[in-house]
Amino acid sequence: MDVPNELLRAARVALNIGQRELAKLSGVGQRTILRIERNDETVTLESRRRLQDAFEKAGVTFVPDDGASGPGLRIRRDLIQQGNLRF
Repeated sequence: MDVPNELLRAARVALNIGQRELAKLSGVGQRTILRIERNDETVTLESRRRLQDAFEKAGVTFVPDDGASGPGLRIRRDLIQQGNLRF
């Protein structure tokens, strides 16, 4: 799934992870993360996929558009129970 930039930002905010921390987790530069979150379409698919992989390892599942509902994300239940999420 090609995750939209908006969902990548939503995942970061929901997990309460700063851009600097996400850069360390994903290996993507902090400036590139900022560009993704500003919807810069020149950012490579590889960089966006590295963020997606980091979020999936952290407990996020990205849900594709099914034709009736738009794309979304799910957070692993144990993360929700910890209470560290932001919505």
